[in-house]
Amino acid sequence: MTLNCVSARAGNGRWSELSRPRCGCSGPRLSSFSGTSSTKHWEDDVRRFHRMFRHSTDTELVVLVGNHDIGFHYEMDWFKLQRFEKVFNASSTRIVTKKGVNFLLVNSVALHGDGCPICQSVEKELIKLSKDLNCSLQSLQPGGGATDGCDGSQLFPPSSPIMLQHYPLYRVSDAGCTGQDAAPPEERHLLFREKYDVLSKEASQRLLHLFKPRLILSGHTHSGCEVLHDNKYPEISVPSFSWRNRNNPSFILVSNNTAWKDSPKHREDVQNTFTLTILLLVSSFSPPPPPQASVSPDSYTLSKCFLPEESTVIGVYCSAGACLMLLVLAHCMWIKGLLQCSSLCLLGKHKSL
Repeated sequence: MTLNCVSARAGNGRWSELSRPRCGCSGPRLSSFSGTSSTKHWEDDVRRFHRMFRHSTDTELVVLVGNHDIGFHYEMDWFKLQRFEKVFNASSTRIVTKKGVNFLLVNSVALHGDGCPICQSVEKELIKLSKDLNCSLQSLQPGGGATDGCDGSQLFPPSSPIMLQHYPLYRVSDAGCTGQDAAPPEERHLLFREKYDVLSKEASQRLLHLFKPRLILSGHTHSGCEVLHDNKYPEISVPSFSWRNRNNPSFILVSNNTAWKDSPKHREDVQNTFTLTILLLVSSFSPPPPPQASVSPDSYTLSKCFLPEESTVIGVYCSAGACLMLLVLAHCMWIKGLLQCSSLCLLGKHKSL
């Protein structure tokens, strides 16, 4: 899943132009097999990743880890995790704050709850982040300020986080998923395996209890789905943004346009709008449509954008190739007919002589 943050200029409520990207977050899936690849293959994958995610020096690139980056849980070790964190200079579990909105990035590969050293480290960091967020929320309550147990806590904007992770929270299957980017009907009733297709029930409930996220964004299944956990925690599984995995890749657009609320003038002419594009793999094919999406410290709306279907693109290429062949054939036939006509004319002149 990729989160790409860019600045934009909007005029009269419509998409006008992109300008000066500010930050970007991508993940997971650095490559198809990076989690278990050799050092040489890893370095090749990193170079390809940086080519795909080219950005200016004033753009912050934030990366979210997945099983294709450090392996599945049984393949994960400190070497692979530290290799990933060293390349992208960031911890795999952390909070990124942009314009008052807290984005919680979770290393969901390490949430098996089996007591492995990496799992213990990630769980410890999650507990610390949960405490920091709770202290931040309590600081704004009447009579807040110094709160018991909050000494030394890092303060974040007092807003429930948007949680980003590779694995979806626990659900039985995709049976309740609908939409053109959902799994095919014949696959929707296939049961998911805990700790492989989705997180376990225990890990999912623990994350919800610790953070009470107002939105969860996940990937891994390659298909889109919207789930409401405990009737109050919405999760959106983002489909694959790659023709390798599906015929109709798509992405979700979220725009932090809180300035639109300030005045009618801002609704007509907002500059430097913070934009988030959530993808599974990045590939620029066509400009996104005018976004109807926003996120603020207390609300959000989303917009889903689709690429052309792979079958359509292949059909266009095949049609273009067939038309080209027909043109070449017609040209050859025309030249052949012209030569035959010239020969007949020359033969007629020779007989007349």
